[in-house]
Formats: sequence, C-alpha cells, structure tokens
Amino acid sequence: MSRSIRAVVATAAIAGLALSGCARDSDVPAYDDIEGQMWESMAASEAMGMTGVLPDEMASDREIIVDMLGADLSELQIYGPLDGSATAIRLGDDEDPIMTFFGDEVYVSWDMMWEVLTSSMMTGASEADIEEVRQNTADFEGKYIDVSENYASMAESVNMADLLEQMRSAAEADQTDEVTGFNFGELQQEGDYMRLDMETDDTGWFYSTDGQKEGDIMNGEAVHFIGLVTDREAPRMVEMRNGDDRMDFTWDDEVDIPEKPSEDQLITEEDLMAAAAGQ
Repeated sequence: MSRSIRAVVATAAIAGLALSGCARDSDVPAYDDIEGQMWESMAASEAMGMTGVLPDEMASDREIIVDMLGADLSELQIYGPLDGSATAIRLGDDEDPIMTFFGDEVYVSWDMMWEVLTSSMMTGASEADIEEVRQNTADFEGKYIDVSENYASMAESVNMADLLEQMRSAAEADQTDEVTGFNFGELQQEGDYMRLDMETDDTGWFYSTDGQKEGDIMNGEAVHFIGLVTDREAPRMVEMRNGDDRMDFTWDDEVDIPEKPSEDQLITEEDLMAAAAGQ
C-alpha cells in the first residue's frame, strides 16, 4: 500500500467537508455584507464561550495554567453570560472551572492553588514535605478559595461582553484584536461554503486572510480564517484559525452558566491553618 491510513482518512475528510459546498459557493455573501450582522447577532446573544483565549488581565497566570494543561492553551475555555454577571475559566469540556468571576467576587479552585503553591511557594521543599502537605489538603479537592481581595482590580474586567467588545472595536478600527491576535480587517471578501465538521450537517461560511483560490481553507493551504454559521439573520462566529492557534466559539444554550461555589465548597482560612498544622 502506497498511501497511509492517515492520508486516506484526510482525503476522505476533505471530500466530506466539500460535499455540500460545491453547489452553494455562489450564495456565500461578501464579508463586508455580513460583518455588521455578525457583530450585532453575537452581541445580542445571551451567552458566549471561547476556547484558546486567555484575557490580558490573567497574563501573570499563564505559566501556572500551562503547567496545569501540560501543553498549550488550546483547551482553555472561558465562558459565561453576556450580561457580565458571571465568567468562568476551565481546562476542557466537562471539567470544573479553575476560576470563576461574579462581579467583584473571584474564586480559585484548589487545583489551581495547588499549582501555585508547588511552583512558587514550595520551591526547594523536599518531596516528603510536599507529600505531607498534599495529604493534609486531600479534602480540599474540588473546592474553592475566595480570592476577591487579591483579584479585586481585575474581577469586573474579566467578562464575556468586554472580550467581545474588545474584538469588535479592534475590527472596526482595522487593528489586530488583542483578545485573539486576529486582524478582521485583513479578511478577503470572497468566502467558501462547507461543512463545519464531519459529525453534523451544519454548514458555515469561511473567510480567510491568506487564501489564494477557492478551496484553500478546506485543503489546509489557508491558515488564517474565521467560520460563521450559514444564517443571514444571525451569522455568528463558530471557529477561528490564526496560524497554529485555533479558537472555537459557542453561543446561548451551548454555553454553561457559571454558578457560585456553595458554602460547603469553600475553603476557609481556618481550613488552611488546620491543614498547615497537620490537623
């Protein structure tokens, strides 16, 4: 066999994505004709989720989060309602959030706090000492610490509405968006029509900054593009590719709404003191 299984699968996937597109390319609106409605429909949504994005306000936490992921930030998700009432950050689908923001209240998971402790405050500690602390804090797993005083300056600035507005403002100013690193002003007018994925019949309009001909997005030759759902009334963005970085977007019912930790999920100062004393 001269062709690898990977090559065969890749060819089949490309063909599958293209199946529903060939006859409809002429129906793809010019980007300028759809851009305004895209931003309006996204801003009018009830909730929004993004993967692969870390707000500038959390830049100092990047190393800790990368250590928790064991790789890059592609699985990082930030999500919440667009009324700004709550925002959460987690490290993948079906995972509990590592940070949650509710107005001026901020909660950090013990998992993230443990990473902070072991990477900074416990530097130089012996394996035996670290293991002792780990055992003393075993009951903290799945719980949260109220760190509102420490994060007071950023609490109200980390919300989905602000992130979306930052993206829109940069696009309208023809500048690179600092949230995603993408420049919407460089998008070409002509787009491609194809399936969003192989598992559903959902289709999208795709617009790139670096495509040279029709099909470049589909065959991987264009690596800077956005994908919108094929809905002229609400053409919301569902995918963004910016070189090696990929970001996925979810909306409304597809977005989990963060909930405040309950009283029994909170770690108190007394709990920490007892753990430090080995009680």
